[in-house]
Amino acid sequence: MGLALAWIGAVVWCLAPVGAYWLLGERSQAISFEEPVAVDGEVRANDNGSIRDVELVLTWRSPAALVAPDWTGLVQGVTAEPGGLLSSGDVVARVAGVDRVACASAYPMEGMVASKDKGQNVEVLQQCLTLFGYELSADKGAYGKATERAVEEWSRATGAPSQRGTVFEAAWLVYLPEDSYPLASVDLQVGAPAPAAGTPMATAKPSLSRAVVASADGSYESGALDEAGEAAGPAREVTPEELVTAEEGESLLIGSVTLVLADGRTEVAPDSLAVLSAEVVGNAVSVSASLRRAGGVGEFLVPAAAVVAIGDGATCVLRVDGTALEPVAVKVLGEASGNSIVTGALSQGERVRIAPAAEERRC
Repeated sequence: MGLALAWIGAVVWCLAPVGAYWLLGERSQAISFEEPVAVDGEVRANDNGSIRDVELVLTWRSPAALVAPDWTGLVQGVTAEPGGLLSSGDVVARVAGVDRVACASAYPMEGMVASKDKGQNVEVLQQCLTLFGYELSADKGAYGKATERAVEEWSRATGAPSQRGTVFEAAWLVYLPEDSYPLASVDLQVGAPAPAAGTPMATAKPSLSRAVVASADGSYESGALDEAGEAAGPAREVTPEELVTAEEGESLLIGSVTLVLADGRTEVAPDSLAVLSAEVVGNAVSVSASLRRAGGVGEFLVPAAAVVAIGDGATCVLRVDGTALEPVAVKVLGEASGNSIVTGALSQGERVRIAPAAEERRC
């Protein structure tokens, strides 16, 4: 009995692999592999243009204090307020019955000037009066009749006691160190004596001196201010690899606010820095922005995976024509939400092959 069981076990041991091999073959023949399914996409008109994400690398400068001129008398009114923006022609305060008007000039005016005077003080006066809207080209650097008429009219409006416009006192102006002065604090009290000459009476918020357009993938860690409002160090220069040049037709936006680009189209124009500063939270080192371009005539959207690029630099899409694929040369202008923006001999509504097979990829 034991010998019989041994023979049976040996036979099973030998036949089991043969049976398993036969069963695997039968199962394999029963399995069929389907051919890959071709996927096509639609050609659409580029109505919305393109958007490129960028980063604005910011350089801040420490604020300069606004100092009091040589005033006498009481402060009777304060117009300047923290959070406001002080510009040439704005009234800062009323002192001793005279509205003291801000002016961003090349340098502060000093003392008093009168008819027939020439020199630096007259130049500052005429620069300010021109900013206030007066026409003084006839005087050409001298305190002449045109300047007298402007001073007389200006003094009547502000309460300055000018003698028919023949004299002008520097204390009627408040020197602004920059064109737009974003006020952080104002230290003037109605009813108090005017602050002594040279005393800080207002401080400015940190202001931007530069904003460079850079790659959104970069890491920018300098150019900000410390807690005391002092520059924390020179801003790191954006490398040529990080620098982004806006193309013609592209607009620079932060949120919904459009910023003007400087010549060269690699940074924000000086006139737009104050606008940008108002959109930045705190003393950020950089802020996200975008370059946007409106859609042009002859521009189309195709799925990005439909664009074929070959070794010689040619790019095309494969237009579906019945069962055939026709290469159509295209120029890629940009990307938008998973689509490529292209120009070429295409028409809206045509179909193109998405991710064509290796043997189909030709231009």
